[in-house]
Amino acid sequence: MLALSTYLPTLAAGTDNDPKAPAEQPAQTIVLPAPGSYRAPGILRLAGKLRGLPVKVEQRKLNDEKITISRQLGHRPVTLDELIVLLASQSFYLHVWDHPRHGKLLVASKQKDWTPENLRFHEILKVGLREFDHVWITVQNSAAKLNAKLNSGSSRIVTLANARTGKIFLWAPRKDWLQEVIKEAEKSIKEAQTSRQHLNTYKARHLRAEKLKEAFLREFPEEDSGRIHLTVAPWGNHLLYRANKKDSARVQDLLIKLDKPPRKVR
Repeated sequence: MLALSTYLPTLAAGTDNDPKAPAEQPAQTIVLPAPGSYRAPGILRLAGKLRGLPVKVEQRKLNDEKITISRQLGHRPVTLDELIVLLASQSFYLHVWDHPRHGKLLVASKQKDWTPENLRFHEILKVGLREFDHVWITVQNSAAKLNAKLNSGSSRIVTLANARTGKIFLWAPRKDWLQEVIKEAEKSIKEAQTSRQHLNTYKARHLRAEKLKEAFLREFPEEDSGRIHLTVAPWGNHLLYRANKKDSARVQDLLIKLDKPPRKVR
C-alpha cells in the first residue's frame, strides 16, 4: 500500500496544477463495468476520460494484458484517484506527458518511474495517405520487435500516429533504435509505392491498338494477367493499362517488342 500512496499524489497534484486546461472538461466520476477481466485499453480509456486526456500505452503489448474489476468495484462510480489505485494495484501506472507537438497525453506504463526524459531521440515521419496504414503497421511491428529485446525496467520506444495529418511520431531512448525504425519505415514507404497501381498509356506506332492488345494477351504470362488491366483507349491509337511499377515496366517492354510493322507479303 505504501507504493500506491507514494504514487497517487504525483498524478493527483498534476491534475490541479497543470498550466493548460484540457480541451475537454474531464468527468468527476465514471462507472466501472461489471466484475470481470477486461483488455487493458478499455479500462485505460476510462482513466483518460476522467483526466480529460487521450491515453497512450508505453508499449503495444500492454494492449493484450487484462485488468480485473472486483465484485466490490463492479458497476460502481469511481473517481480518478480511485481508478489510479485500482490500476496501480495491477502494475499499471499513469503519467502525464506534455509533449510540445502532440499536446498532453496520459501514458500508461508498467514502470512506476517512467518519464519522457528517458526518450532522448525523436523523429516525425510524414507519410502519404495511400501508404499510411502500411507504414504505420511496419513502424509498430519494428518498435515492438526492438522493445521485446529489452529488460522489463528499460525505457521503450514510443510511437504515435495521426492519420489525418499523415504524421507518425517516434521517440526512443537510443539513437540507433530510432534509426532502425526509420529505416524500416522508409523501406515500407518504397514497398507501398511500388505496389501501388498507376494508369499508363501506350501509343501504338505500327499496329492497330486492338490488334496489339490481342497480341499482348497471347504473349503475356496468364498467371500474371490478373494483376494488370489493359484496354483500348477511346481516342487515337492508344492502349490504357493499369499496373504497379514493376508490372508496368514489363507491360511496356512487351508492347514495344510486339509493336512492329507487319511483314510484307511478296
